[in-house]
Amino acid sequence: MILTTIIGARLVQADPQSICATDNICYSIAVPTSSASSNSGNIYFQLKAPTSYSWVALGTGSQMAGASIFVMYQDGNGNVTISPRLGTAHSQPQWDQSSTAAQLTLLAGSGVAGGIMTANVACANCESWNGGEMSLQGTSVPWIAAWRSGSSLATTNKGATISQHGGSDHTGFNIDLTTATISSDSNPFLTSRDTGGSGGSGSGSGSPAGGNGITLARGNPNAAAILAAHGVIGALVMAVLYPLGSLLMPLLGRWYVHGAWQVITFALMWAAFGLGVQSAKDRNMLFTQTHTILGTVVVAFFGVQPALGYIHHRQYVQTQSRGAVSYVHIWLGRILMLLGIINGGLGLRLVGERQELVIAYGVVAGVIFLCYILAKVFTVIGAQKAQGRSYKEDRVPGNMRRPYQESRRHGGRYA
Repeated sequence: MILTTIIGARLVQADPQSICATDNICYSIAVPTSSASSNSGNIYFQLKAPTSYSWVALGTGSQMAGASIFVMYQDGNGNVTISPRLGTAHSQPQWDQSSTAAQLTLLAGSGVAGGIMTANVACANCESWNGGEMSLQGTSVPWIAAWRSGSSLATTNKGATISQHGGSDHTGFNIDLTTATISSDSNPFLTSRDTGGSGGSGSGSGSPAGGNGITLARGNPNAAAILAAHGVIGALVMAVLYPLGSLLMPLLGRWYVHGAWQVITFALMWAAFGLGVQSAKDRNMLFTQTHTILGTVVVAFFGVQPALGYIHHRQYVQTQSRGAVSYVHIWLGRILMLLGIINGGLGLRLVGERQELVIAYGVVAGVIFLCYILAKVFTVIGAQKAQGRSYKEDRVPGNMRRPYQESRRHGGRYA
């Protein structure tokens, strides 16, 4: 009883909450008190944008992957099409025709007029979808939005292909839905001027952009470039530079060459990690996806490798043999390289890259890692043969080896 009273007190009649992601792309959201009280039922939202945009979208959730997305575009007959779609990573959201798809109804006041397209929409089941849910009583409910300028799609096909939005043409915001409640379970976007036909221009009421109850986080204009740089540098580090750097030690036997190479690679790894963190923040993916979590773990363990490598080198100089730290350094590095390569593939899939690019990455990384393994095998075999020759030399009568032969046993090299 007390809980019901508290909830009821918070769900007093308000107005639709409105927010403008740009100067001319605006969204409004309203929740009837009956829906809020039961946490199910109709909610209402409005999308408004100039006809210079090919499509405009609103979505429930904190990120594109797994979001329930509502895409508006012109139908070519003076009205608009509203398409329920399901976000799959950062590829084109697909028309959701499943049993859990958003049940959308285009309401009076929707249409195209005066160079503005408007969609007044009722959603009967937006509190849950295949991939997430939201509380209609939530005080900080995440939403996402995106748009693409261009020519009209002019179609009633809800599965029409849409072009990808630009790197800065998206945003996210949180809404206190308790400030967006309305008393009547009916279209809240009509005014006295609206007659309720196609082609009307619904008008939203409510707070202005970024008003009370709304926290806006605009898209990063450099998001696409940051993501691309993260992917290129990260793939280069994990699939190429670290494996090659590891081979320099047994192939050249010069610890300072190996160390210098790995230090440069180490710095590039941290650069890729920093770019990845920023990109994940831009997309609300930080520590919420396998790629970002595994990447953080791999980088953290790589962080101790320079110290382990230095201890390994010092011990080998003193004892001419490997110790426990040596094997930790060597095997930890191998495991981390493999995990880094795998994580690169996960990253490509997460952002919805083309299948051809994912396959190409896998082939190149696989070939390089195979070459790495073969090189390691050959160096081990070579070392065993050298050790056998050294054993035979030790059995020469009178220990007749010349002084220079002793130095050649290790070739002047360290593990």
